[in-house]
Amino acid sequence: MRRLCDLGLMDNTAAPAASIRVVNPAGTPPGGIDNFAELVGDGYCFVDKTPLIRGVLTCPFKVQLITRPRRFGKTMNMNMLRAFFETPPEGTNTKALFDGLLVEEDAATMAHQGKYLVISLTLKSAKLPTWEEAYSELCRLIHEEIHRRPQASDWRIGEFERMHGDEWSRLLNRAEATQGDWRRSLQLLCKLLALHHNKDNPDQLSWTHPVVLIDEYDAPIHAAHAHSVKRGEDLSSDDSYYGRMIAFMRPLLSNALKGNAFLHKAVVTGILRVAKEDIFSGLNNLGVYGVLEDRFADSFGFTQAEVEELLRRRDMGDRLEAAREWYDGYRFGKTAPVTIYNPWSVVSFIADPTDPPQPHWVNTSGNELVRAMIEESGDAQDRADVETLLLGGSVEKDVSDSMALRDLPTLADALWSILLTSGYLTADPDGEPALFGTRLRVPNKEVQFVYRRLITGWFHKSAASHALPAALKALIGGDVAQFARHVTTLASNSLSYFDIGGSHPERVYHALVLGMLAYLSDAYRIRSNRESGKGRPDLLLLPRDARKPG
Repeated sequence: MRRLCDLGLMDNTAAPAASIRVVNPAGTPPGGIDNFAELVGDGYCFVDKTPLIRGVLTCPFKVQLITRPRRFGKTMNMNMLRAFFETPPEGTNTKALFDGLLVEEDAATMAHQGKYLVISLTLKSAKLPTWEEAYSELCRLIHEEIHRRPQASDWRIGEFERMHGDEWSRLLNRAEATQGDWRRSLQLLCKLLALHHNKDNPDQLSWTHPVVLIDEYDAPIHAAHAHSVKRGEDLSSDDSYYGRMIAFMRPLLSNALKGNAFLHKAVVTGILRVAKEDIFSGLNNLGVYGVLEDRFADSFGFTQAEVEELLRRRDMGDRLEAAREWYDGYRFGKTAPVTIYNPWSVVSFIADPTDPPQPHWVNTSGNELVRAMIEESGDAQDRADVETLLLGGSVEKDVSDSMALRDLPTLADALWSILLTSGYLTADPDGEPALFGTRLRVPNKEVQFVYRRLITGWFHKSAASHALPAALKALIGGDVAQFARHVTTLASNSLSYFDIGGSHPERVYHALVLGMLAYLSDAYRIRSNRESGKGRPDLLLLPRDARKPG
């Protein structure tokens, strides 16, 4: 196999200078487009992310797990990697897709274009309610990928027929394949493709091996966890939906990625990292790159410079501040964090630049695990922390990107780790230094909507949810008696003895009322425990319109 150093692609080799490129600035924004060839060929407007390709090639780890929030460009980037690496069908020129893009200026990286057979899977369609449905869908996806390769039916080659002929025949037929066959399917496909790709090369040391791309690897795992919890199943049981999913996914990925002699590189993406003991057990060739890691920090989502260029080229420079307030605020990386905008929201914003901007990302289908954990949260400390976040402050938490899902109920800060990796919080490097963990804050106005809904969720757990709008109406109207009556109803129905039985019950009532008042933030500036005059009021509402009461 060709060494990266022979092609000038080791990490200690100077890379081409980074630059910003917006392609087809007058074109249609690519909302919902995941196909790279379609993106380029149909003249959509897009931000050039092809420097990611060099990052994958120069990464010291053969297997790279990259975790990012949903709709941050993972699927498009994976499709771009496939278009770049994959040997095209005869008569097809995929190199033309990269004409004029940043990667074309990097001769060492371009030497890899179209040189590999690629195995590409996206598992998001396997988010299904039962194990039987999810297993059937996973088998279908693998079966389709096997048959996408013309080499799949020509398996009487080398030692493959003797060692794996019966197994492969069952996989081709699908209906006859066993669970054990499917668990080894990707590993066998790698071997078969390598044998075909190098059949005229007797020197196995110089063989070119396949590239494996697995997008949203964790989608079926998190769906299994959510449905097992919903049904009250024992997560530690091998018979639960979650237990059966883990028992399938662990060998499927381990066989394909661990010690696979016929693997060149693998890129795996997801929203969250499932702990090594669950899925990636024993993978010593695995590099994990989450939102707090420097590598790939600017590869998913839009940087400040990219958004500035995008808006300038579309004659929307005057909307930069609005885009920043609503969709900016993410910090990816550790030693030199990169400012990142939510790409889904920015693309939606330039397609429909309404004033005020609209919440786009938070209104798309959410992550089931995040939603379940938020719904189950709500003890006194959580509410106090949400109070701080609603006021634009930050909280310090011991977060981790590696958790076994079955252990989530016993992990004190699991909620905050999930919120960070899923995009509902971000690291706050500009705030007060954290002593024992990571300082977290809400990234932008769009995500503030989530926390308003969180407060609503607490209220809706009681029959008194109708009291919230009535209380706010009474407050603005100056009807103190009605306001007091509705607040009493909300408190008595929403709070339990355990919430207010500690040493600081006032903090709980304070958070309750602050959560109510958060709904007025469009019309009022809300201040909590701020000095004013000769004292410090608990809560202060300052009207944005001087004609309204304060």
